[in-house]
Amino acid sequence: MLKAITATFAVIATLSALSLPATAADRWEYQGIASTSEKVYLNLDSIQLEGRKRGYFFVYQIGRDRPTAYTPCDGRFQVAGKDGTIFGPFMKPQSAAISKMLNRVCNSPR
Repeated sequence: MLKAITATFAVIATLSALSLPATAADRWEYQGIASTSEKVYLNLDSIQLEGRKRGYFFVYQIGRDRPTAYTPCDGRFQVAGKDGTIFGPFMKPQSAAISKMLNRVCNSPR
C-alpha cells in the first residue's frame, strides 16, 4: 500500500512539472502524420526519466491536443487522463509518426 501511495505521488509530481504552459523556449520536433491524419510534434524539453528508471514521461502534440504520456520503451505508450493522474491503457503506435516519437523519446540524450 505504501509503495502504491509513493508511486502515485511520484507520478503526480512528475505530471505537474510537465503540465506547465509551453514557452517560446520549448523545442518542438516534427514527427510526421498520425493515423488520424494529424501532425505529430514532440516537445524535446519535456522528456523526463521516470523515477524508477523504467521509462520516460513526455509531452507531445497531435492536432491541437497536447497530452502528457509515458513509455516504458518497449514499443508501447499511455496517455495521462484528464485529471493528470490516471493513465489510459497501454497502446501500440498506429503510425510511423508515433513510432518515431517513441524511438526519439527513448533514445534522446539527456
